[in-house]
Amino acid sequence: MLRTALLLFFVSLFAFSSCKKKTGSAKACFNFSKEKVKVGDTLYLLNCSENYKKFIWVSTVGPTLDSIRRHSMVIPMSTGTFDVILYVGEYDFYSSDYTIAGSELRKSFTVE
Repeated sequence: MLRTALLLFFVSLFAFSSCKKKTGSAKACFNFSKEKVKVGDTLYLLNCSENYKKFIWVSTVGPTLDSIRRHSMVIPMSTGTFDVILYVGEYDFYSSDYTIAGSELRKSFTVE
């Protein structure tokens, strides 16, 4: 009986100690799927952010992008330089108030 109790104790200890929650502040990170973009190309926005619960993509190519899918995409229909901003946070925030997002990252791409 004592052996069983000790075994159960050590298994429980191992199970709970091996599941550590990620710590630290939210950190926005994303990359573009390609460097050279032409009109009509699909440009994927690849989210590599850490320690976040909520995110919102914003782009000057069009309206605020989907905040449900981790990765997103844009299809530019004209030439020029466009910005993409990724807001991430540890708590809920809304597209009407980005100021409470924990971190943001802005990158630009040029369409030829």
